[in-house]
Amino acid sequence: MAKVVTFGHKNPDTDSIVSAVVMADFEAKLGNEVEAVRIGNINKETKYVLGKFGVAEPRLIENLEGVDQVILVDHNEFGQSISGIESAVITKVVDHHRIENFKTADPIFYRAEPVRKYSYCII
Repeated sequence: MAKVVTFGHKNPDTDSIVSAVVMADFEAKLGNEVEAVRIGNINKETKYVLGKFGVAEPRLIENLEGVDQVILVDHNEFGQSISGIESAVITKVVDHHRIENFKTADPIFYRAEPVRKYSYCII
């Protein structure tokens, strides 16, 4: 089975970490095995939120060794991502930021929806 991970940007804030956790859960409900990971240190606010809801901190990864596929959340710019992302197999992106210098070798699922105050995003 392919090793699939999902993560947000390398300076993760609460929406970046929670987006990865929610995406992994969503994928599990679709029958896919996806691990939520992080590529940076968690801040105090995020620790509080995860603790409040009894959610474990995603494990920290520093490279894509052993990873077959990637789902990006809360970012799409390679400069905000893990080293080596340019050669990774990215299968999905769910984001609410601008699209900047993003390309893949194959077609992918890509959802970019600007989310503002009082807006709701449904994955």
